[in-house]
Amino acid sequence: MAGSVKPSLMSVHVVAFGNERDGFPEDNQQSSLIWTYLGRSALISATESSLLLNSANHVGNPVFTEYQACVFGNVRLVVHDCPLWDIFDSDWYTSQNLIGGADIIVIKYSVNDKSSFQEVKDSYVPMIKRALNHCSIPVIISAVGARKSEVPCTCPLCSSDRGSCVTASEGIQLAKELGATYLELHSLSDFYIGKYFGGVLEYFMIQSLNQKSSEKMKKRKKSHKCHGVKPPQLEQPGAFQWELLEEDIKKKLKDPGEVELILEKVKCILKTPGKVNSAKNCRSHQTARPLQLSDTSLKLFFNTHVLADVIFQIQGATVPAHRAVLVARCEVMAAMFNGSYIEANSFLVPVYGVSKDTFLSFLEYLYTDSCCPASILQAMSLLICAEMYQVSRLQHICELYIITQLQSMPSRELASTSLSVVSLLRKAKFHNSDCLSTWLLHFIATNYLIFSQKPEFQDLSAEERNFVEMHRWPSSMYLKQLADYRNYINSQKCHCIVMCPYYATYIRSRHWVKPRMM
Repeated sequence: MAGSVKPSLMSVHVVAFGNERDGFPEDNQQSSLIWTYLGRSALISATESSLLLNSANHVGNPVFTEYQACVFGNVRLVVHDCPLWDIFDSDWYTSQNLIGGADIIVIKYSVNDKSSFQEVKDSYVPMIKRALNHCSIPVIISAVGARKSEVPCTCPLCSSDRGSCVTASEGIQLAKELGATYLELHSLSDFYIGKYFGGVLEYFMIQSLNQKSSEKMKKRKKSHKCHGVKPPQLEQPGAFQWELLEEDIKKKLKDPGEVELILEKVKCILKTPGKVNSAKNCRSHQTARPLQLSDTSLKLFFNTHVLADVIFQIQGATVPAHRAVLVARCEVMAAMFNGSYIEANSFLVPVYGVSKDTFLSFLEYLYTDSCCPASILQAMSLLICAEMYQVSRLQHICELYIITQLQSMPSRELASTSLSVVSLLRKAKFHNSDCLSTWLLHFIATNYLIFSQKPEFQDLSAEERNFVEMHRWPSSMYLKQLADYRNYINSQKCHCIVMCPYYATYIRSRHWVKPRMM
């Protein structure tokens, strides 16, 4: 049987832990979650429908039950299932090697067997946490079965029945500890296995394949490079390059105002957050309205009373500042202190609408030309403050920080985080951050399978929902084609996949083409 699996270019390795058998009658192996999924999934190639199976007593690998199949046409799927901790612990070296090579981890337990859940929590979870410290592996927690007694009896005489079921809150808490995706599978039906569990598993399989394809492409490009020739280094544009760019822009744009606006935007893009360009580079493209500082000595006066001539009152605290710095760095401050406003003649100036920490970060940027938000929420608060005082470059820095942080967030963390991306979208739109709001809407659409399961998804407006549905990935057309394909396969598939060796030939004769992911 082992020779029936065709060699493929890529493979996905899934490792499953825990015993879910008590959730269903334990009459045969087909009552297990993994066996049922592999037997019913439409992604399994018909030629591999026999599901290569090595029993737990196999000499080569006594720890796991091994399944092999082909998915997505030519991708090799290898699943190692370990239902008992004693067997797993008996061959620690083999177990650790298999976990180290896992692309996806599945944790399963029966909701009617508290002991199996406790074994998962006490034995498997600490070991999986250590594995997750070294690499980012998606984890799926599957609570299998329908609870026999959802609310246990609280009578003191019925203590034996108390806590016999694993509640949903216990499973969700375990998922939060691991940053995992939590699923409730009340039965091994086509809906729960094929669409619910299968949909999540196949999503992570696609993510794993995309990552492997990217890494393989990088290695291929690296191998084709000449060893004796080094790639050219991209240097920062100097004064000479800046003058050439300025001349080219002036040739294409006749309006001096538009030329200045374009040059300022280019400066914001080229400027690295947290660093200050040298005075030599700054001298070639300084404008009448300074966008950045060429000297860091002003940071010595930040949040100090030395020579301070204005005190901001915010949330019961006072923050000293210097009018000269504020006027030079912020046009709103310049109008406030030089105009006919009450602040022009006041030593104490109250500040409303922002927190003390956010306002201190704002002042730090004015004094040092740099900022380093500690979180996405802090960056959004600082963006709102920058919009209030019309400091556009600080807005761009905060936008870049938020985008970078969300892009680097793994899928499993994105699925379990309490951060509301829809709320960030609302704030970005309200505070005229068009670039960030457009990107966030596209980010929700490209991660449709994750955000469509979150309650915040319902808060999108009708226009936003239409945009997300139109640009979603995977597309609705692909999912419809896949559903039709699954229905066709299920309607034609034999009941006994082991005893139907000519099934693959029959499928080929029908000339059915499986839908491809765009």
